[in-house]
Amino acid sequence: MSIVEMKFTIFHYLRVLFFFFFVALSSYSFVVRGDKSSVLIVDVRSFGARANDHRDNTKAFVAAWDMACKSSSSSVDLIIPRGEFHVGPIRFSGPCTNVTHLTVRVKGHLKASTDLSKYRSGGGWIEFGWINGLTLTGGGTFDGQGALAWPFNNCITDSHCKLLPTSLKFVGMNRTIVRRISSVNSKFFHMALVQCRDFKGTRLNITAPSDSPNTDGIHIERSSNVYFSRSHIATGDDCVSIGQGNSQITITSIKCGPGHGISVGSLGRYPNEKDVKGLVVRDCKMSGTTNGIRIKTWADSPGLSAATNMTFQNIIMSNVTNPIIIDQSYCPFSSCSSNVPSKVKLSEIYFKNIRGTSSSKVAVQLHCSEGMPCKKVYLENVHLYLASSSGGGSGKQQSSNGGNEAVSSSCRYVRANYIGTQSPPPCDQNLEANLIDATEPSSSEPQTKNYKRWIRLSIYVFFVLFFQPLATILGRLYYENGGESTYVVTLLPLIGFPVLILFNFFSQLRQQPKSADTNVNHSPSFTTLASVYLCTGLILSAYAYLYAIGLLYLPVSTFSLILASQLAFTAFFSYFLNSQKFTPFIVNSLFLLTVSSALLVVDTESQDTTNVSRVQYVLGFICTLGASAGIGLLLSLIQLLFRKVFKEHTSSVVMDLTIYQSLVASCVVLIGLFASGEWRTLPSEMRNYKLGQVSYVVTLVSAAISWQVYTVGLVGLIFESSSVFSNSITAVGLPIVPVIAVIVFHDKMEASKIFSIVLAIWGFLSFVYQHYLDEKKLKTCNTDPVENDGTQTW
Repeated sequence: MSIVEMKFTIFHYLRVLFFFFFVALSSYSFVVRGDKSSVLIVDVRSFGARANDHRDNTKAFVAAWDMACKSSSSSVDLIIPRGEFHVGPIRFSGPCTNVTHLTVRVKGHLKASTDLSKYRSGGGWIEFGWINGLTLTGGGTFDGQGALAWPFNNCITDSHCKLLPTSLKFVGMNRTIVRRISSVNSKFFHMALVQCRDFKGTRLNITAPSDSPNTDGIHIERSSNVYFSRSHIATGDDCVSIGQGNSQITITSIKCGPGHGISVGSLGRYPNEKDVKGLVVRDCKMSGTTNGIRIKTWADSPGLSAATNMTFQNIIMSNVTNPIIIDQSYCPFSSCSSNVPSKVKLSEIYFKNIRGTSSSKVAVQLHCSEGMPCKKVYLENVHLYLASSSGGGSGKQQSSNGGNEAVSSSCRYVRANYIGTQSPPPCDQNLEANLIDATEPSSSEPQTKNYKRWIRLSIYVFFVLFFQPLATILGRLYYENGGESTYVVTLLPLIGFPVLILFNFFSQLRQQPKSADTNVNHSPSFTTLASVYLCTGLILSAYAYLYAIGLLYLPVSTFSLILASQLAFTAFFSYFLNSQKFTPFIVNSLFLLTVSSALLVVDTESQDTTNVSRVQYVLGFICTLGASAGIGLLLSLIQLLFRKVFKEHTSSVVMDLTIYQSLVASCVVLIGLFASGEWRTLPSEMRNYKLGQVSYVVTLVSAAISWQVYTVGLVGLIFESSSVFSNSITAVGLPIVPVIAVIVFHDKMEASKIFSIVLAIWGFLSFVYQHYLDEKKLKTCNTDPVENDGTQTW
């Protein structure tokens, strides 16, 4: 079959695939239209509701709900059209037995009754309860008309006050979606969730004056698997408050301000409260709020409870009074006399990448309970500075009196762990040590973790240093003994991924199962993961192809040393993608490793090129340089993905990334193999292999497995350290290949190659020494944190 015939065959199959695709799409469209026609439409106007006439439409709304909920149709749309509707307290209660998809489309402007006698204490204006599969949407507005009710809110002075109604209350709900609605001027909370599961809220707009009392934007209590995102909240109280008994709560992309920030609590006020576990707050912005991230618990708690496994990440503070605050003596009333410490146990709290400006000098306040000191509190890369009268910014701000003032930290009954750069400077652990409970874990725990981390690093380094040279030698062995297919060599680093599937499967069998309640699902969406795997897979396939051509045309010793220039490319891409910092030792390392490979480019006359033409040698050099750039880009991109997309560094994430990107790259190369026609030459190539057919198979299989083990080590080093460190190990492993090549393939070992190896080893040791200094500085930071100057490079 000629190449033209092969292309025609591929085109024919593509046409068939597209035909079936459009048939399936047409069938799907028909089904969708059929489903749409079976949706029952219930309009509140059909039950007597009238817009813009100021009369009470409560009965009409209730009648419409009864019709929708008791319908025999599986899909129902309850329509509240455009216009202004006045309604009193309403309960939209289930269960709706036959309805699996119930959508309430609010397009109008709903106004709450101002007659407080109609509302029960602690109840809601509009309540949804015990419904499965509800969607509330439509772009409408819920107006609580709270301005007339706020003067009657005396809860600040009276702990037994009558609670005003919450605007939107969800009780006992499952699989709920709330999107594209607005809530304004609630009498009490805007939105409250109680005993809800699988709740998603997005594109919400919640507003009330900054002096409106108790107008929390979203309050969550005794709920699980709750997700709120892409919303704007400006109120007189907490933008989001997470009460007791919650698990697996994610708050992301929230713009908060004015208000009291995002709070956990208050906790510990009532007996028999349940624990809070598995909270993630990320990618949010606080503007002009009283607090940024706050954890508050009552003193003299009537019972024991805990709040654990909470992460606050990528938060921007703009002129916030208390950007980071833990308050375990919380009391909002005018007089609080209890001196008994809180019994709420706080642990595993992570503050990561918190940056911006503070309107007070104490930017970080960690005041824990004397009876139960906080444990495992981590602050990583906190950059908070004092806001000035002329506005915020970065760096140390100029105050209105003309002097430079720095923010500070205040800690009680906590020994926090600090990672990366810190502003304000960390609390003085030595001065606070006498306040820490004797049961507080000692520094042995971080040392143990550090010890285990070095073990993992050592294993990954071994994988890279041993299996990369082995895979390269095996690839060259294939060429030297009659192999001619560049696509086969391109497949070697990729096609062995099924081995990792088995390894990953048995590794998970040995692991203890994790409780779903104690872990938050950080997994990106399917579309995001597919895009990541496709992108990295394409880059990986291009790298592997260039690698195969370079290995074909260059002596293996020359090829491996030129490939060491990938470290310079990684440093270049990491500078832009990952804000990689460079110290003199790192710059020295980059310079030496780059020069070690550049020597071979300059000294071309001593290279053994008898088997290739000058053009082929130049092509091999260009492709090898291109492979270096490709792997440098890929490693830097992977480091960025771990930080921005995956947001967790676990072995399963490493394995998934390695497997799926190899799968994508293998598919791309296989298409090239069949499209080029090289697949037809493989049987004869195996028969004519100089070492025999069995050795042909063993060589290729061993090379494929070696590449996969090397890949695990490479990606493991990225998330344990950085892409630059990972590539440094790769660079020092490449000069090992020339030594083996001299023995196996009788390559020439000129003075330039010997000098190149020496420079590569020197550069590697320079990089390792910088990491030793960083580790030493990190230990010093944990014992004497004020010395931390933020030059850590990991």
